[in-house]
Amino acid sequence: MPALRPPAAPCAGSTADAPAGAAISRCFVALWPDASARQQLAALTLRLQEIHVGSRRIDGRDLHLTLAFIGALEAAQAPRVARMLQQICAPRFSWTLDRLGGFAGARVLWAGGGEEPRLAALALAVRNGLDALLVGYDRKAFAPHVTLLRSVTQAPSPPACEAIAWRVSSPVLVVSQAAGHGHGRYRRWREEALR
Repeated sequence: MPALRPPAAPCAGSTADAPAGAAISRCFVALWPDASARQQLAALTLRLQEIHVGSRRIDGRDLHLTLAFIGALEAAQAPRVARMLQQICAPRFSWTLDRLGGFAGARVLWAGGGEEPRLAALALAVRNGLDALLVGYDRKAFAPHVTLLRSVTQAPSPPACEAIAWRVSSPVLVVSQAAGHGHGRYRRWREEALR
């Protein structure tokens, strides 16, 4: 699968404090795992980090599936994007993650699953909505995966993992924030705007 550009840099600031025309850096549209999937993915991440010594694991609270990476977003556009996402009728279904993979160039290890047409349709609906709002985003082909580890130096082993069922929910606008030590934390835009 081709790599989606991962959000890595911290957020420049919140929408509440941003002057008109200012941009919120590192925004993306994502799905959050349900509680059960999050716990299983977090446990898998810990096990994998023991194998991949020196790697950096993604905090369990930050595990997500990117549907569209936006990058810098004008503060005035954020509420429009959030409203558009609320209007998307996300079908109720489960996505099964049962394999591991990696992006050698980005040095990340991810969990993913087989082809899921409903997930692809949801990503397309998000991207069509962004197009309608004239919001730019990374137009690489949608490659559904959940990044688990960064700074990985070897291929994942084993390439398969125990199946994890993720109950898909509605997409949300997410902002990357600084969290110390050069790492970022992810917050839903609504939460960020209220800070």
